[in-house]
Amino acid sequence: MKIVEYIPIEVEKEKVLKELGYYRKKKSVLSPSIDALIEEEMEKARGLVKGRGVYVVLPVESKSKGEIVLKDITLKGEAIARAMAEATEIALFVDTIGPALEAEVNRLYQKDEYTKATILDTIGSVAADQGAEYLNSLIVEKAKKKGTPRFSPGYGDWDLSIQKRFLEVTQASKIGVTCNEAFFMIPRKSVSAVIGLY
Repeated sequence: MKIVEYIPIEVEKEKVLKELGYYRKKKSVLSPSIDALIEEEMEKARGLVKGRGVYVVLPVESKSKGEIVLKDITLKGEAIARAMAEATEIALFVDTIGPALEAEVNRLYQKDEYTKATILDTIGSVAADQGAEYLNSLIVEKAKKKGTPRFSPGYGDWDLSIQKRFLEVTQASKIGVTCNEAFFMIPRKSVSAVIGLY
C-alpha cells in the first residue's frame, strides 16, 4: 500500500461550467454575476482542497466471466470482469480532497446561499475527479505498463457494497476516508476505482 500525501489539483473552469450545465447548448449564456460567483468560489476552493491518495497493486489470481479474484478481495460483476479482461495486475486506489470543502458547502446551505453552495459543491466534484485522473496516471507510469480505463464501485453491475472491503484493502482510513452504512464515502468528495495493468 502506498500513500500519496500530496495530489496537485488545479480545478479547470471549463469542467466546472460543463458540470453546471453551461456550454451543453449554444444558447446557454453565462451571466457576468454568475461568472463572478464561480471565480469567487474557485478561489475559495484553492484553500479548501487538500488532495491525497492511497493505492495498492494486486496480482490477478484468477478470472472468469463474472468475477476477478485478487489477494484479499474479489471483484464480482460481468462489467468489471470484461473491463479488466486483459489485466495481469489490478491497482485499487482512493483519492480525496478532504473534508474542508464539504464543510463549507454545508455552511453555505445553512445560510441559504444555495447558488454559492451548488457552485462550490460542483467545484469539489471536479477536483476529486481531477485527483483521480492524476493518481490513475501516476500508477500507470510507475507500473511501466499499459492501463485500462478506471472503473469504480457502483458502475455497471459491480455492486456498491464492495466499498467497505475496498476501503479496508487500500487502507483508505490512513488518508481519512471511510464509508457509511449505505457504502457512500466520507468525505463525499472522494473517488474509489480500479485500473487494470497489462
